[in-house]
Amino acid sequence: METVSDLNWFALRTTVRSEQIVQQYLRRTGAKAFRKTEKRARFVSPRAKKLKQKREPIIYTAAPGYVFVGLDGRHANPWMLVHGPCHMIRSVVSLNGRPVRLNPTALADFLGFDDFDMPDYALYFGTRDLAFAIGDEVRIDSPSFEGFTLPVKDIRRGEAIFDLVMMGRSTELRIPIDQCYPVRKEAA
Repeated sequence: METVSDLNWFALRTTVRSEQIVQQYLRRTGAKAFRKTEKRARFVSPRAKKLKQKREPIIYTAAPGYVFVGLDGRHANPWMLVHGPCHMIRSVVSLNGRPVRLNPTALADFLGFDDFDMPDYALYFGTRDLAFAIGDEVRIDSPSFEGFTLPVKDIRRGEAIFDLVMMGRSTELRIPIDQCYPVRKEAA
């Protein structure tokens, strides 16, 4: 498994208020992508008196946003992301026409992370804990498989992977993580 120091880190400028979409796009392509967030306290509901701490993105109203991306040796050219299919990536932060490589330790301090080296599936949830893990029973809410309950075989690139056995044949089933919910185990 690659570590943070094995990756080349760059800052990408995005269109106004599109950092989250660009971050999700980059993670689906297999890159490690982060955006700057800050810890804020919010009420859980208008009537409740409980405050809940949550990391939320810093919102700039008219300024371009930034997404920080870690690329491995195979995809070390950040300009390909600018000229790729995601039109919301405007440019790479560069100096004299060359992309500026960022120091991973300084970037981790700036973003407020203790450790970049976390499983890929955890990255899709930011600082939120993943509700299930490999081997747990999960209920699927995808339109085609709604109501199915299956054990998670693997979690990769924002998808939970299952072994689905139908008519004696095993098939790999991939469902986006946001359409999977842990099955609550009733107390015995």
